[in-house]
Amino acid sequence: AGVYNRANRSLHHMVENVTPLVLALPLAGFVFPFPAFVATCVFGCGRVIHQVGYTFGYGSHGAGFAVASLANEALLGMCLLTGLKALGYVL
Repeated sequence: AGVYNRANRSLHHMVENVTPLVLALPLAGFVFPFPAFVATCVFGCGRVIHQVGYTFGYGSHGAGFAVASLANEALLGMCLLTGLKALGYVL
């Protein structure tokens, strides 16, 4: 029961954290299609690592969380770079 509960909790954490990815993906993917694709794949792999790690107990999911968070921040950084370029702040 504990393994199932932790895996289910990890799945619900993903649902909570996927919103920025879903919003940033079309924006970043339009300008940076391949890097956005790679970041999305890395995010998915990170979430799988997170869920599998969470089944072993609390604390084992940290590596997956770090990988997914870095991929998500990379997508948000692509959106920021695109916005700054559009406003003329970046040459």
